Amino acid sequence: MLDESENPNLETPEAPPPEESGNRTFLIVAGIFAGLIFLTLVCGAGYVLWLGPRLTAQRNAAQATIEAENAQVIQQMTSTAEVALWTPTLQASPTLTATNTVAAQAATSTNTPVVAVSSPTFTSTSTTDPATLAAMQTQLAANMTATSIALGTPASTQMPATGLFDQVGLPSLIILAVALVAVIFLARRMRRAPSR
Repeated sequence: MLDESENPNLETPEAPPPEESGNRTFLIVAGIFAGLIFLTLVCGAGYVLWLGPRLTAQRNAAQATIEAENAQVIQQMTSTAEVALWTPTLQASPTLTATNTVAAQAATSTNTPVVAVSSPTFTSTSTTDPATLAAMQTQLAANMTATSIALGTPASTQMPATGLFDQVGLPSLIILAVALVAVIFLARRMRRAPSR
């Protein structure tokens, strides 16, 4: 029999390597990720089942309120337009009949001038006639425009001053751009400077 101590070429079996602690770290990180995924699913389910329907109901109620207010404003504007276009018509006066008549006199002609006044007549519209209502609103808008022009309201022909260059100005914009470029160069220089 061969003795192992006599043969130097034979290697002695080494002890098994110790268990790595990396397995434990992996399990901790995997547990954290699993917890985050579970928490995300719970929050998503809470939103879908509880918070989502509440927000939708609130949004629908707000939309219905806005639509009701808009309908009321439209009705008020329509009533105002109808009143503005309405012209009173004279009612026929009852004719008196004389019971005691005196002898009829011969009719004589006189030169009395007659003044004819043309005015638009009011026609009643119903909600089933939108074309007439639209025409009345157009007519009212034309009357209101003519009234504002007659009163001397100046019409604005200028562009609104709402752009960036209108509020800040081009010189200020150039100064701001130069300042930002200077900040970039200073930040780079400070990063490269050795710390003391």
